[in-house]
Amino acid sequence: MNDVAARFMEFNQLVPIPYPWDTREYVARVAEHRGRPITLCPIDPGALSGSGCGTGSGAWIARENDDVIMYGAETDWHADHIIAHELGHMLLGHGNDGGGSTQDATDLPLDKLMPSLSLSAIQSVLRRRDYSTDRERDAETFADLVMVEATLPKRTPSRLRSTFFRGRHR
Repeated sequence: MNDVAARFMEFNQLVPIPYPWDTREYVARVAEHRGRPITLCPIDPGALSGSGCGTGSGAWIARENDDVIMYGAETDWHADHIIAHELGHMLLGHGNDGGGSTQDATDLPLDKLMPSLSLSAIQSVLRRRDYSTDRERDAETFADLVMVEATLPKRTPSRLRSTFFRGRHR
């Protein structure tokens, strides 16, 4: 089992995925776990495409006391996936840690997308640039796992399943 899948299982214990799926509830749970408010900011799906975002249309903006997730999508499912991707970055500890994916806020059209957002309050911006970096692949895998888990029918705990999987990822 790869590291992201194992970490996802740990986070799913700490921050359970709501059943039935509710994006805002999951965001609220992640915010509570991290002790920082998270604001969702829908944007035009192509708003970030000209700023090095590639096909991705999401950005995580870390401010001093809170976080903002900007996302643009044509469908609810895609919006949920983009949000889960950015939450994956947060939970996996990505951000302004020298990993190379963060950028200066002045490189993005944030003042046009969110005029009320003070650029001086932004500590880092993490966007989907490409999927060749380990952090982007990890966040994408995390989002995929969230979305799969969110669509599975609710199962009652099984001692056999619990015992089997507990022994496999140790």
